[in-house]
Amino acid sequence: MPKTFYTARGYWSEINKDAYKKIQLKKQKGDSLNTNESAYAKDYEEYLANYYQRMSEEEKAKYVQMKAQWDLELTPPAKSSDEYDFELRPRDRLTNGIYGTYYGASIAAIGDFNESAAIGVSLIMAGLWQLGPVMNPKKYEGITRGTIRAGNTGKFLGLGYGLALGMAIGGDSENAGKLSLALSTVGSISLGEAAFQIQKKKQVSEGHIEMMRHYGVLMPVVAVLGVAATNTDNLNLVGASLFAGGITGLIIGNSVAKKYDYTVGDVDIISSLTWISTGLGLTAAIETIEQEENLGLFLIPAGTAIAGTLLGQRSVKGVYLTKKQGSTINLSSGGAALIGLGVAALLQNESPAVWVGVPSALALIMHQSIFHSYKMKNLVNNIKLGKDNRDNKKLIQFSMRVTPEGYFANKKMSDRIYITNNFPKLAEPIVKLKLAFDDTVKNKNDLFCFRKAKRNNKI
Repeated sequence: MPKTFYTARGYWSEINKDAYKKIQLKKQKGDSLNTNESAYAKDYEEYLANYYQRMSEEEKAKYVQMKAQWDLELTPPAKSSDEYDFELRPRDRLTNGIYGTYYGASIAAIGDFNESAAIGVSLIMAGLWQLGPVMNPKKYEGITRGTIRAGNTGKFLGLGYGLALGMAIGGDSENAGKLSLALSTVGSISLGEAAFQIQKKKQVSEGHIEMMRHYGVLMPVVAVLGVAATNTDNLNLVGASLFAGGITGLIIGNSVAKKYDYTVGDVDIISSLTWISTGLGLTAAIETIEQEENLGLFLIPAGTAIAGTLLGQRSVKGVYLTKKQGSTINLSSGGAALIGLGVAALLQNESPAVWVGVPSALALIMHQSIFHSYKMKNLVNNIKLGKDNRDNKKLIQFSMRVTPEGYFANKKMSDRIYITNNFPKLAEPIVKLKLAFDDTVKNKNDLFCFRKAKRNNKI
């Protein structure tokens, strides 16, 4: 059987088989097992140990990274109670009101309402969307902050994708504007509700949601830059590219988030680095683009945008930035960009490359300096000797042993054998240091069977 058959996801699924978990639960409670249950547990534990042994080191590492996120899939939605009542923050209510206002304004524009009617419909829709928890309380039972985040992400992306689809269908026709408004409203409501319900039933991390949002915006931008490089004025093609890029982005974002448990702070850094890289790429091409000499150079910022994302994903691995750290880096980078705009204004240089390049360069310097500081801090905190800072389980074991007998052994060795380039090479070390990484056991309850396997040197 091919080696790839033994995957991290498959191993996680095997550990969480219902029959095996029921036996685990009985053991944890101290209940005795009957003969059949004991035999089943023994055989199954041997099967799991063999499965783990056959996994590649890459798959083992992936299991360690993704287990916490996969376990969320097994977490039932929280029960609504007075003690754990979810609070809709003012920003949540404001967001609902803004989307409701947009939906009402779209209806008014499509129906050619007069000014008073347009204002009235917009306000009514804003009020209806804010009354959602009252009008449909069951929908909001057991929700979490991630549910709200997923719903808002769906509304935002659905609105943009609807506009793009309307442009793809309508092009430059007379009714293209109304069609785009209608589809943007339908898309925002539909995708927002779908994301809300999916997250409520099958929860993923907030970092997963943010990664999908990032790619859901990135890929349409890359697609439209690619179309711009062809110097086309076909609105149908532009709209189709935006829509296709958006759908592709959601698929890629979901796939990327499944391979590593990104935090919200991680994605903040990836997003900001992406747009800074886009600015740097645009700097290299904007002079020529402005003169319409070679629009193919639009591919440069498209390429640097993708490169910024990939570089960001690679750089945050193992750092686990907090929300505060991510927002601080983004705020500081934005401040540096504003300073860059101020410098460009003081230089009184009308070159577009200066107005784009200086802010982008200063933002990158600030971004990377603060990120490096947080990265070093987090790595030190995460790699505590003998502990994992996230779940307080042993991951790293450090030992030191002094062997003075090595000194005397070295004195007896012949120098002509152990001297190379005038530097003596010791036959026996005087101090022995050992740093061992143990990533085979992350959860005592799920992997208790491996203690026995380790004693027998099976793992």
